[in-house]
Amino acid sequence: MNKMPVLKALVGVLLTTPLAAAHAEERPWYFSVDAGISVASDPTFAAGRLTTRRGVAYGGAFGRHLGPNWRVEAAIAYRNNPVRRVTSPGFDTDPKDADWASLLVTVNALYDFDGFQLGTAQVRPYVGLGLGRAQEVDTDLRAGGAEREYSGSGSARQLMLGLRWSYGSPWVADVGLSFADAGTVSFKATGGAQSFNARYRATSAIARVGYRF
Repeated sequence: MNKMPVLKALVGVLLTTPLAAAHAEERPWYFSVDAGISVASDPTFAAGRLTTRRGVAYGGAFGRHLGPNWRVEAAIAYRNNPVRRVTSPGFDTDPKDADWASLLVTVNALYDFDGFQLGTAQVRPYVGLGLGRAQEVDTDLRAGGAEREYSGSGSARQLMLGLRWSYGSPWVADVGLSFADAGTVSFKATGGAQSFNARYRATSAIARVGYRF
């Protein structure tokens, strides 16, 4: 079988994909930084529950547009929620300065819908899906008055949606929501204390500023 026609056909397909179009698009690359608030789902563990307060979220991304609608990015996101109360046997009820934190590293694929004009800005809704790793989910709890650190890692995923503003310059801004889920994480303790399993989920409301180049 002559493979040359097949290869030529594959090249032709590639040249007509959004990926090829990105090479012709002006300023296909971008980076962004973001900050906002985080609300964590209160996990159950060790026959009890850990309740949290509203916290902070911030991070950044480096990405590329693959044509007029699709883009992909590598992103990092940190979330930190203060612990309000612990109701598990063997743990102190008041955790003092404990927090429930995570560091997620993901690769995100996003789709920008056709936009609408709002004053001098073009606004485009977007939706995205991210897959990666919760490189570290941790908390500092007290047992018998002694503080112990618990941490674990695992696979992570997130759903994103929001609105992106463009004013015809390299600068862009958007607001959005991110729903992160690291599944059930096995937390190991320092100092030989008992480990436990708990599910990590959090929702973040984010404001973001980006620059295209």
